[in-house]
Amino acid sequence: MSWKDILKASCGSHREKIDTEKGGCGCASCEKQQFEKKLVGNQKRIDANNDKKITREDFKILRNRRRKKVKKSIEEEILEEVEDEGGALGMKNLKDIADKKKLKETLSSMEDREMIFEHEDGDFYTHEPKRDKKKR
Repeated sequence: MSWKDILKASCGSHREKIDTEKGGCGCASCEKQQFEKKLVGNQKRIDANNDKKITREDFKILRNRRRKKVKKSIEEEILEEVEDEGGALGMKNLKDIADKKKLKETLSSMEDREMIFEHEDGDFYTHEPKRDKKKR
């Protein structure tokens, strides 16, 4: 902490007693200033209980949220990816969801239940694709 920062943090009285780690001299006005500091940047994401302070309680809430987050099924991820791409996509978009064998099994199961449809070019749709009249 530079001497300028120390002077800014001080209330103006008790300059000889300034504690550089606390950022003030310890008087009531310095204590109040320290608690009125705003969260900066992405710190508001950590403040889970919105009390404008980052405390142990916030981390506890965040840990519980993460544990409750359930891994989506492969089918849900495929349908979500198709919708994100505007209703159609190829196998390249799906390669990160699961291994190739499991992905093909899931896709064929979804086709059998008519959840998705495969175009003759290999793309997958959430609606039945229109076929070219020339290729028939």
